[in-house]
Amino acid sequence: MLLLLLSCIKCSFFTFILISKCGLPNRITNQMMQCQSICSVPFRTPKCCPGYYGRDCLACPGGPESPCGSRGKCDEGHLGNGTCTCDPGFRGAACELCLEGHYGSSCQTCNCTEHGSCDRGRMGTGSCFCDQGWTGPRCESQLVADLCKLNNGGCSKVAKCTQKGVKVTCACLKGYQGDGHACAPINLCSAADGGGCHEHATCTMLGPGKKKCECKSGYIGDGVTCEVKELPINRCAQDNGQCNVDALCTDLHYEDKKMGVFHLRSPKGQYKLTYAEAQDACRKDGAVIASYTQLSYAQQAGFSLCSAGWLENARVGYPTTFSSLTCGFGHVGIVDYGTRANLSETWDVFCYRVKDVSCACKAGYVGDGYTCSGNLMQVLASRPIFSNFLSQIINYSSSSELGKEFVKRLSNLSIQSTLFVPDNNGLYENQTLSTRDIEYHLSDGGAVCFQDMTNGTRIRTRLGHSLRVLGIANFTNPSVLTPMRYINDRFIVEWDILASNGIIHVLQGPLHAPPPEPEFHKGHQVGVGLGVLLVALLVAVAGFAGYRFYTQNSKPFHFHYFKVSAWPCSLLSYCGAFDLAGVVKSSLVSKKVRILFLSF
Repeated sequence: MLLLLLSCIKCSFFTFILISKCGLPNRITNQMMQCQSICSVPFRTPKCCPGYYGRDCLACPGGPESPCGSRGKCDEGHLGNGTCTCDPGFRGAACELCLEGHYGSSCQTCNCTEHGSCDRGRMGTGSCFCDQGWTGPRCESQLVADLCKLNNGGCSKVAKCTQKGVKVTCACLKGYQGDGHACAPINLCSAADGGGCHEHATCTMLGPGKKKCECKSGYIGDGVTCEVKELPINRCAQDNGQCNVDALCTDLHYEDKKMGVFHLRSPKGQYKLTYAEAQDACRKDGAVIASYTQLSYAQQAGFSLCSAGWLENARVGYPTTFSSLTCGFGHVGIVDYGTRANLSETWDVFCYRVKDVSCACKAGYVGDGYTCSGNLMQVLASRPIFSNFLSQIINYSSSSELGKEFVKRLSNLSIQSTLFVPDNNGLYENQTLSTRDIEYHLSDGGAVCFQDMTNGTRIRTRLGHSLRVLGIANFTNPSVLTPMRYINDRFIVEWDILASNGIIHVLQGPLHAPPPEPEFHKGHQVGVGLGVLLVALLVAVAGFAGYRFYTQNSKPFHFHYFKVSAWPCSLLSYCGAFDLAGVVKSSLVSKKVRILFLSF
């Protein structure tokens, strides 16, 4: 019989293989070689690896590497149940605990008497905690009587009694002074330093060893530090807050009822910010942690919030403006928790940020508030470089109704316009422009910005004639225009001067309007228009006749009539009768025109 062992690595079972010879071996004899065959049958028997138990080979408590925590023996094997039999002093499913009355990593036996209790358990030290009246390492010695328990050992009620052997010592509690047998409250405000309050503060005794410092009227602070109370100043009252004279100034800090102080809370909830996190939270909001004084200003302005937060110098407090027993114990002012020694404490935070001055241009003006522009006429008047062109516009306005309308147009806020203005370097004081030239500088078809004036753009003026935009191509890349533009033959030297009703572009010289077109008599103009209409009508009729000729050439010859009714006689008399290649005839009868043509 041959016994083989098949084992596994990092497994929960292994197998014994038992091989034995067959009961009736088969013998085969070879003539050349005499050989004998042996028949064998293997038998497999399952076994668990060490540290495993049961038919499924489960790990023993504590793990297969350390069954029963190496403090006991596991009932392992294929037939085992995994129960740990713990070493002396240990207990638990994996022998991880000490028995009652044992301590330490090796679960030693405690050595205390019945007058004490042992610091037991795996983490215990074995020290004995003695019952009252017993002492000694094992609580084996009985003490003398506790004299301090009898009438406080003869000490004052506000004193601490201590006993060493049979000797009693008395010491007054904090906030009291005396020999311990007689103790009186200490008045901190009677000290030479005024109880530590500021020179402009009042010290009030609240109890033994307790006082309160409050700044006097006209001062603000916590009483330990007081400064002269300053009323907020409206910065808009001085030089319009640096805003433009045509802008409305608003001091947002002066208008703020919280005087620049605001409350922040962690996204995690209330009281979740350490002091460092509070500083960072304010910094991310463009602010700093508020000081006690800044919070005091906000409180006096009406800021009240029953939620404590960090202040400057690791202080904690919150403002109240009315008495409430549920908030600040009825205190009105700053409920002060004082400076915190532990900066890992978590609170909310009060931040401080000076708000800006807001500048907004008045109605009828455009700009950012620091620069404001009025209408086109006002912009012309505000720039000395435009004085010559402005003088000619004023002269034009005073000499004709059209000039007055032109000035109204420059002041009208309901329509956006584009105005081309020659500066004084291109339009001399003694140079005179015609009224058509002046009108030629204005386009009331909208405000055209410089970037929209591409090469070949046409800008229609009030005269009806268009200005032509010429762009200069880049020499290195002809498909790209340089930042240079011409309006007709005048170079743009400055552009995009905004007005509330349009835009101004400055030219190197004035524009000259084309000569006016010849005027026709009104009757002549009407006659020409009617003639054009009749010619168009005849062309349409001839086209229709041709179409009929090619599509109905098999039909017999016959006449058709076309009628145009209700034309004024005056218009017809101007045009008269007409003949179209001897085919079309016209006849003026009353207020109708009858047109006769042939159809094939």
